[in-house]
Amino acid sequence: MKDILKHSAILLLLFLCLMVTGTTILFIFKVTISKFHLIGFFVLSSIIYFFITKNKLDNKSFLKAIIISLIVIISSTFVSSFMFDRSSDGNTYHKDAIGVLKEGFNPVYDESSIFILERDNGNHLTNYAIWIDHYAKANWIMAANFYSLTGNIESGKAMNLISLYIVLILIFVGLAKMLDNKKSIIISFLAVFNPVVVAQLFTYYNDQLVCLYLFLSIFMLIKIDIDFKNKESWFIYILTFILLSNIKFNGMGYLLVFSFIFVLKYLYKSFKDKQLIPVFKKLCMIFIPLFIISFALVGYPTYIKNTIDHHNPFFPLYDENGEDIITAQEPKSFLKMNNLSKLFYGTFSRANNLRENDNTTIKIPFTVYKNEITPAMSNDLRIGGWGLFFSGLLIISIIIFIAKYKEYKKEEYLLYSLGITCILLIAMSESWWARYTPHFYLFIILSLYILLKYNKKKYLSYIYISLIFINSLIPFAGNSFYTLKNSIKIRKELNELSGKHIIIRDKNYNGAYYNLKDFNIDFTIDEIDTTNSIYYNYIDYTNDYKLDKE
Repeated sequence: MKDILKHSAILLLLFLCLMVTGTTILFIFKVTISKFHLIGFFVLSSIIYFFITKNKLDNKSFLKAIIISLIVIISSTFVSSFMFDRSSDGNTYHKDAIGVLKEGFNPVYDESSIFILERDNGNHLTNYAIWIDHYAKANWIMAANFYSLTGNIESGKAMNLISLYIVLILIFVGLAKMLDNKKSIIISFLAVFNPVVVAQLFTYYNDQLVCLYLFLSIFMLIKIDIDFKNKESWFIYILTFILLSNIKFNGMGYLLVFSFIFVLKYLYKSFKDKQLIPVFKKLCMIFIPLFIISFALVGYPTYIKNTIDHHNPFFPLYDENGEDIITAQEPKSFLKMNNLSKLFYGTFSRANNLRENDNTTIKIPFTVYKNEITPAMSNDLRIGGWGLFFSGLLIISIIIFIAKYKEYKKEEYLLYSLGITCILLIAMSESWWARYTPHFYLFIILSLYILLKYNKKKYLSYIYISLIFINSLIPFAGNSFYTLKNSIKIRKELNELSGKHIIIRDKNYNGAYYNLKDFNIDFTIDEIDTTNSIYYNYIDYTNDYKLDKE
């Protein structure tokens, strides 16, 4: 059964990667997203994977993998369609990007600002073109394909649940060759069930996808280090690389850093084994086409266009004429701190989501204060964002690394992963902000792996596992409960307004307006007094003023 689950996960990964790559190629030929794309890409992925595995997988097992994949896609789409994204970012530029892609925007040739003005029909909504045109687009393309098929913009979040399944299964199956099944499922589950992922699972924030696929790519780099000739590991890594490099700029950066240092490790090992030339040739044969596909083809609407238009592939970030999205978001006291000081206060302070707060308060690890509970359920917790217990878990992880060093030091890839993580944490000024530092959680996952593999006192492992689980359960339970509660209310409100015309005052939540369209609610924007609010209080509205006069 593990083998079938593994193949279903690889098939789904191929499906998502092919969806992004294929859609971008179609953009080049001026074919925009349609309701036939998603089904077509799944069929094409299945055919390709059949020929890849025909000598390894019998027809019955392949059919089971197909069925499991379909169950994951359908169930993920159903759940995501019901759970409304309540986040601010999700209801502004993320959904706006997904909506315009679904409605015919072609990022290869078009400028979204022109498309948005035509779409809004004089309503003059907030223009988020600077993000839509220049940010990486893989997650938006995946979501838009789901939206085009279902007619419900919330369905695009299925990519989150599908990705969680992919990473969970592939890490579990890989670890099962190194540990027993029980230990493998515990590590793989806690790796994906982390505070950042569970807090954003029902939103269009893309940090969760960066976290999941970065963990998967690092795991594949480790597996390749163990067995350089393993074609399956390379295949998974390549698919993950294409996706992750086009989801978010920082995810691409982290991926390149980890990949570069591990490649140096491969080369050094091959040098000692007197295999440098053949290994170097193989790496060139893999990475040169991979870079071309990831950045010149799939990344053309972002990296190439940004370079042509603004001489900077990462515009509008890291540009003197671009946007600074960090300074206004961090506590004022951080402006005078160095990177390590920010990281310390961001990790060891009470959970706090007030960006203007100038009083980060250090707390004793494993203590929980009443005023931390509500912030801990945020989609984007700034101070203490890795969970209420994280500071204590971090201390335990460091103790494990030191105490068990003699036993795990032969597994050099663990030391490499930790070393790269430390370098990134020190170098990045935003390391204090949890959703921007997915690699920070490697301290917890790698220390858990070492503890389960080398510690003979099971009760210590059970305590550590329980603390890690509770640390993630708090944001998951709270966030899921409120998302479900509000989703029921939102759906009821939208159904009651279906077929009606309303007047809206707020111009900022373009994304949420797609929910109105999905429920056949016509609207215009006018500067008038409103009497009602809808959609998690984002949209203030009143009934059609013409009807009111009559």
